[in-house]
Amino acid sequence: MATPVDTDRLNRLLTELSSDPRYAQGSKRFPLAIGDAEAVAMVEALAEEFDEGVALRSAQAARQQLHIHCHAGCSSCCDILVTCYLPEALRIAAFLKQPEQAAVKAAFLAAYPVWKERAGNASERAMAAFAQGRQQQFDDIHQEHFRKRIPCAFLADGRCSIYPVRPLGCRNAHALDTAAHCVADPPAGKPAAAVDFVPLSRLMKNATQLFHAVHNAKSGERHGQKSVCVAVYELLTRPPRR
Repeated sequence: MATPVDTDRLNRLLTELSSDPRYAQGSKRFPLAIGDAEAVAMVEALAEEFDEGVALRSAQAARQQLHIHCHAGCSSCCDILVTCYLPEALRIAAFLKQPEQAAVKAAFLAAYPVWKERAGNASERAMAAFAQGRQQQFDDIHQEHFRKRIPCAFLADGRCSIYPVRPLGCRNAHALDTAAHCVADPPAGKPAAAVDFVPLSRLMKNATQLFHAVHNAKSGERHGQKSVCVAVYELLTRPPRR
């Protein structure tokens, strides 16, 4: 069960976090404390809004007679090194700590060592490149990881075991027609086509900035974007706070 939060305080936090881009940039310290439950509540609200945007994007695709290939059981893009900030990782960890998710949590903890051995230090290298503004290197690391075809540690029998709380990056992923181009080196060099839906792209940008600001407010790792698998594993296995 989710920890209840004060709605008025949550709205105040959201207003303040959005008031200055320097909170996300890490050049200005956020003056208010943000609890884990409050960070999770922010992600939940934005994920719900994002899903509404995805539905509108699908409707636009249908009007344009475009077919979105993605369907239940399709895991063609689940070899991507999905990264996130602390708020999304906190939401996933909270989900896995629920008693009814004990089996899902155990399966992830069992799958993680194998995933990490194959992934190596890709997450750490990507985080360093991102923090230093080396976008090309960041992209190259993701492509290198994608070529290895390493299934996400949350993938079980071709399905996402944390689907209700998956990150926005996963919610946004989609491909038109077929999954043939959902590979690191697609045929004819053409990656999977996608629907250009400006409102959703704008929401993704704003949400990412907000998550970044919350991350900087709660963590000592400025720009500490990590692989979802790494971030959640660290939260689940860290010693209890005293």
